[in-house]
Amino acid sequence: MNPKKKLASWLDRIPGATYIFLVVFVAASVLVPRFFSVGNLSTMLLQACTLTLLSVAMALTLMMGSIDLSMGGVVSMSGVIMAFLMRDGCSAWVALPVGLLIGAVFGTFNGLMVTKLKIPAFIATFGSMGIAQSIANTISQERTVSWEAGPKTSLIDFLGNHAFSIEMGADASQTLSISNLLIITVIVVAVVWVLFRRTTLGSNIYALGANEETARLSGINVTKWRIIVFIISGLLAALGGIIVMVRSNSVQPTIGANMEFQACVAAVLGGNMMEGGRGSVPGAVLGALTLYTIRSAMSLLGIDTSWVQVVIGCVLVVGMLLNNAAAAREKAASSAALKRARLDRSAREEGATK
Repeated sequence: MNPKKKLASWLDRIPGATYIFLVVFVAASVLVPRFFSVGNLSTMLLQACTLTLLSVAMALTLMMGSIDLSMGGVVSMSGVIMAFLMRDGCSAWVALPVGLLIGAVFGTFNGLMVTKLKIPAFIATFGSMGIAQSIANTISQERTVSWEAGPKTSLIDFLGNHAFSIEMGADASQTLSISNLLIITVIVVAVVWVLFRRTTLGSNIYALGANEETARLSGINVTKWRIIVFIISGLLAALGGIIVMVRSNSVQPTIGANMEFQACVAAVLGGNMMEGGRGSVPGAVLGALTLYTIRSAMSLLGIDTSWVQVVIGCVLVVGMLLNNAAAAREKAASSAALKRARLDRSAREEGATK
């Protein structure tokens, strides 16, 4: 392979969200004062942790040809239940696993509704979102739930601390701080990515998204793998609830509202097709970072937060257009390759005849 083709092949493997993120990041760094300070970047990365986990979960379900709209409700419900347990004297070492278990249970519930009851994923997970959000509102009585700091909640204090900080100047904005929550997020995303790339998880998800009947005929247990993906999604949503709870030292019952929409935008922006069969985990992460770059820049410019949803909606449309364009290019390239193969075969057959 000549160098040009090798470079083109390498560039094709880079998620399209990489270029979008770089353009947005460079523009924000140049145009927005204080955006490129290490303090602001540290804060932005910490704030993006929850959305990053939800975007990865959404990417997995979209690649499978499905969707999970319950994750915002699961974030709220798991966070409220964990906070409620600690408020009543339960140890954080017990409350946090309970929150993760709740996420897994809701994921299983979603998977069973989709696979056994044959309810469309959009409807099933939308209903689950309402159930989870109602449980959060009922338990909290629509009030913020907090707890008293003490030995039983020392785990929360540890998770909320910085792993390390590097002072690059006298100003607080010149201090690079890496939180334990950020490190945990990176580890979890890395584990999901490795499982996706190095096990049958990724190939089975792609197969389900491309054509469920073909996947079934090839021996893939469709029911099992759909439920597994929804369980992973539920676990990541519950982990997102933990991060939100630790960051604020309290939980509002509506903390997860609209998070599923933002996760969908980030996943689509990262190249994950709504039709399934195409996408990537790194693309979803870059999509989440792109959204938080936009949010941070708008905040520093003093733009009203109500405009954030408008911009995110526009970003979703742009992401869909880019995905459609990429899919059209792939289809054209595939058709051209198939045509060349047929011409080569015809030429060989004519040569053999002569």
